[in-house]
Amino acid sequence: MNAAPSRWRRLAIKLAQHASWVLPGAGPWAEAMRHELDHIADDAAALRWALGGLLASYRARLALSRCFRARVRLRSVGTIGVLMLVIGFALVGHASGQPEPLRPVFDETACDLPGVSPEIRPRLRCGTVSVPRNHDNPGVGRFKLAVVVVKSAQQPSFSEPVVYISGGPGGPLTIYADHQARTPYAPSRDLILVDQRGTGRSEPKLCPELDSALLDAALAVATDPSDDALAKRRTVYAACRAEAVAHGFDLKDFGTSVTAADFESVRRALGIERWNVYGESYGTTVAMTLVALHPDTVRSAVLDSIYPPDPRPMHSANVADALDAFFGYCAGDQACAAAYPDLAATYRETVSGLARAPLIVTVPPEMHLPDDQVSLTSTLFEALVSRLIYYPTAYPSLPRLIATVRDRDSQGLGKVLSSALAAMAAEVNPSTHLAVECRDRPHHRDPLPAGASVLDRLQPYGVCDDWSEIGPAPLVPIGTAVPTLVLAGEFDPVTRPSDSQHVAALIGPNARWVEFPRIGHNVRAFSPCGAKIAAGFIENPAQSPDTSCADRAAPIRFLPK
Repeated sequence: MNAAPSRWRRLAIKLAQHASWVLPGAGPWAEAMRHELDHIADDAAALRWALGGLLASYRARLALSRCFRARVRLRSVGTIGVLMLVIGFALVGHASGQPEPLRPVFDETACDLPGVSPEIRPRLRCGTVSVPRNHDNPGVGRFKLAVVVVKSAQQPSFSEPVVYISGGPGGPLTIYADHQARTPYAPSRDLILVDQRGTGRSEPKLCPELDSALLDAALAVATDPSDDALAKRRTVYAACRAEAVAHGFDLKDFGTSVTAADFESVRRALGIERWNVYGESYGTTVAMTLVALHPDTVRSAVLDSIYPPDPRPMHSANVADALDAFFGYCAGDQACAAAYPDLAATYRETVSGLARAPLIVTVPPEMHLPDDQVSLTSTLFEALVSRLIYYPTAYPSLPRLIATVRDRDSQGLGKVLSSALAAMAAEVNPSTHLAVECRDRPHHRDPLPAGASVLDRLQPYGVCDDWSEIGPAPLVPIGTAVPTLVLAGEFDPVTRPSDSQHVAALIGPNARWVEFPRIGHNVRAFSPCGAKIAAGFIENPAQSPDTSCADRAAPIRFLPK
């Protein structure tokens, strides 16, 4: 579905129609002129072309005969007078209001993405879509968003592709185009990948010189969440904000409502009438808002590991529930229970021991820490475990990690810490993350309770008040007619399965909720069963998906002590 034509475009169409009527032998020319207009993307250029065509038509008509010329002169004076009056009113309206937005266009570029294999490269179309910095005031400037279209391996593809909306907020996506191309979301459907504004290869870069300082500040808070560490983090974020503002960026130009408008621009630029929306983690927040605002453009929606709008529990409460579920599974697994009896108590004992005496851990040189060492405090350990519970690949070794740290054994721990920090750095741009969270989440402006967990202190409490105003709230598409599939992991530390089930109930009878045992955050990435169910649902959203494979999940094979 194309964008509604602007005032200038509508006027250009009317002028071209009138020009074709005036032109001698007008029949075939009307269609030709309309087609010519379709190839002029810029509305102002289209209006200039239509005016020129109108004048040329009158000149040709006037040349036919002296008799006809006299009548046409009278008619032309009246007609052109009316046309000029219409243009004048258009100009007055244009000057008194905001400039008409340009029609979004996909500007194709070379695919200079890293790590793309020769067999995948021919399937990629790379380019940018220019979007307004402020969708309500498009005259203030534009940002270019990086877009990659991954053509289906099976051609011809269906006309309704899948758009994957990644998490974060602040996570890059297009650099993973090769991997995404190898894991199709649905057979015979093209895949659309977009770096959201401020992420990956999309504009803007808020404070690129401070990204490492922001990560260092987060690590400092995780190691010692003292008031001094929190104050230093606020100082770094204040410097980031100052740099962004100095570059002319308005921090109100972020948030889920803005991101949803960006995706709508991408859809129109690619000429897509409807698409299938797949949101993961924070991407579900954008996906739900898109469905709420533009339901006619969405054929189906998959919400993988929901990140719901406020109000929501404290992050520490969600992590505690996920760990309790994991420890409960270990207690019910014969091998795990035998090797690590009462894993929950062992975890609490480990945290208490580190609070009394941190463990010195040797880390790889690439972490750039003094003497290649880090002090593993109780809070840093809690932060580490809260990250590991995201990933099913970490589950087999997690009980042994907890037990070895309790026994003061640091062997191999440095690599675990390094990998976790590297993953955090690669997954999220911290400045963009903050820019979106501060606009979306009012609870970040609430005071932290006394004795708040390090997991909550790592959230942007105390930062958002000085960053930007609260923006429009993300939406839940309550009662939508769009078929929706909600995927939840049993050990998800971001959103409890019961909470995502509640969101599915709010969406209404067209939402189907499926829980996956022994899965954390991002079901599709770690569950072949989840990927199969999602693909089947996208293929036929009207049909209830076969979810029986979710009940046959393989057990966790825990490493011995």
